[in-house]
Amino acid sequence: MATQKNGDFFFRRQLVLVGGLTALVGSNGLRAQVPAVPKKAVTPASTANGWRLLINEAVTGETNSFVLTSRYRPLADFLSAQFKGRQIGVEPIVDIKRFMLMAQSPSKPDLVFGKSVNQLAKLVRDSGYQPLVRRADAYKAAFIVNKDSPIKSLTEAGGVKILMPDESAATSAVALAELRRQKVAATQVIHLRFQEAVAQQIKGGLGQVGVVNPTTAKKWVEDGGRVIAETQPVVNWSLLAAPGMSAEMVQQLREALLSMNAQASPVLVSLGIKEWAKGERKDYLDLLDYTKE
Repeated sequence: MATQKNGDFFFRRQLVLVGGLTALVGSNGLRAQVPAVPKKAVTPASTANGWRLLINEAVTGETNSFVLTSRYRPLADFLSAQFKGRQIGVEPIVDIKRFMLMAQSPSKPDLVFGKSVNQLAKLVRDSGYQPLVRRADAYKAAFIVNKDSPIKSLTEAGGVKILMPDESAATSAVALAELRRQKVAATQVIHLRFQEAVAQQIKGGLGQVGVVNPTTAKKWVEDGGRVIAETQPVVNWSLLAAPGMSAEMVQQLREALLSMNAQASPVLVSLGIKEWAKGERKDYLDLLDYTKE
């Protein structure tokens, strides 16, 4: 009796399996008769109708890609409107070294915006990028000390611990240049990841002198700290065009960007820029001559 029940069970199971396979085959056969919906073609950003805008905010900027994309979207939209709806893809890159690798890759972006101007200067000198516009005011890094520090000038900073941001940052590059220029005696330089950390550690007594950007320096003074020196003024945040962009298009882009000073100043203010000025190749070469990079 047990054998018969087991046989019935086996038979019924076979029927279920066969029925399931038949349904599966029928389903696949039905699907095969329906034309597949083609996937939407992915168009590269750098085409006749699109540009890539590569963004890097250096070591003081936001690290959230969504926030960065949203921040620069109005700039991209303004340019898109000026060039008959040409689509511009915003690509924020947080890491400076990766940003440089992408800018120097065979598939170069059409536009590059960055705050580490010493790195942008290398793109101009070594990779053929074409300056479009720069932030109108010059960039100067500041040397800060606590209000009760005995150090009164940069020449008195020889042999002390100096804190600076990331080694790739323009702030560090111009600070080291200024130390060389003023022949400051050997010092112990320590690089931190973010500029904000420099001020915090100087305040906490973990270093005698700190190097920060103008915004941080201003707040430092407002909070009672002192600035003992500044670097030479150099070219500020910049927007560059790809090496292969035509001279005519470069001129049109520059004119469109300069028109933002009057037509889209709220967009510039949201980026921390009061107004654009024309970018000159010489400015970037002068910066590199100063930093010896």
